[in-house]
Amino acid sequence: MSKSKILFVLPTLKQDGAEVQISNLLSCFENFKVDIFTFDLFKEGSSIFGDLEDVKVYTKNRNTNLRALKKIIESNEYEVIHSHLPRADFYVGILRFISKKFKHIITVHAQYGDRAGESKLKYFIFNLFWRFILNNSDGVIAISNKIHNWLSSERGINKNKITTIHYGVQIKERNNKTEFKNVIGTAARFLPWKGWDKVIETASKLRDLNLDFKLLLAGSDDENYKQKLENLVDVNNLNDYIIFENHYENIEIFFEKIDLFLFLTESEGFGLVVLEAIENNIPVVCSNIEPLSEFVENSYKTLVNRENTGEIASFVYRILNDDDLIKQIQLKQKNKVKKEFPITLSAEKHEKYYINLLNN
Repeated sequence: MSKSKILFVLPTLKQDGAEVQISNLLSCFENFKVDIFTFDLFKEGSSIFGDLEDVKVYTKNRNTNLRALKKIIESNEYEVIHSHLPRADFYVGILRFISKKFKHIITVHAQYGDRAGESKLKYFIFNLFWRFILNNSDGVIAISNKIHNWLSSERGINKNKITTIHYGVQIKERNNKTEFKNVIGTAARFLPWKGWDKVIETASKLRDLNLDFKLLLAGSDDENYKQKLENLVDVNNLNDYIIFENHYENIEIFFEKIDLFLFLTESEGFGLVVLEAIENNIPVVCSNIEPLSEFVENSYKTLVNRENTGEIASFVYRILNDDDLIKQIQLKQKNKVKKEFPITLSAEKHEKYYINLLNN
């Protein structure tokens, strides 16, 4: 029996959170054959293209027009078009408005327009069109309860259209660390709302507590924000403690270097890197915000007030000086992720969603 065909539409195959999640998700599908249409393979940078061995990928170029996408949809007779990220939502939304021959599903991966440094005017105009497209789709998937609530309460999306399906992570058998060297790590894009300034402020207070530590800061610098952070490190005389590193194509290599993951972000759509850290047996201390609180086990109060860097520094100091405590935190956090957030469970929920959609 042939599998039903679905087309995923993405603006780019850049190796970012949403794209990595999609790549992992597709490898777990059992009942559907998924192709991808993208405007940009992103082969000149860190791309998921090489991980899509069993997926047919269509692309044109950065200026791909509606006609090219329309032709691919019609020639392959896809029953469902699943768009990811706003540019793809707009393209597919326009075609869906013209033709009712396919079902249009949209996954929302972030709270657009609510983060520090983003243009409020740009996103006000953007939201007028985006809201129309979402409300005229056949269904909206939110990647967290936080995104679900934001869409319905602040973006005017019909709540009956929205379903939450959390991100998942591949669960692997891993050895626990037996030796700790007080290496703290933070990995994300270098952007204002990611909380880099709070991490550096915490490092300053750890130094004042006379902790012998290193802090690794890794990420891509898309908007030239890294220079401001390097200046902040200089001003606070932290060059002996903080090391800047580039984006890791294989994040597991980064996790092998650290003992604790510190993530003091202001806002996240999900926070996949935190989920990945926990799966890699790295204990996490992070902002007490949704959606991180949806999957970070908090028995030991590892969800913290990001504004109170003095308390965070004292807590990190205690963790790094107590081998039993750091092991207990790691075990509690990992057990929750293994039970509730494997990628296989996320794939199963997606497939059930498609089946219900096609049967109604």
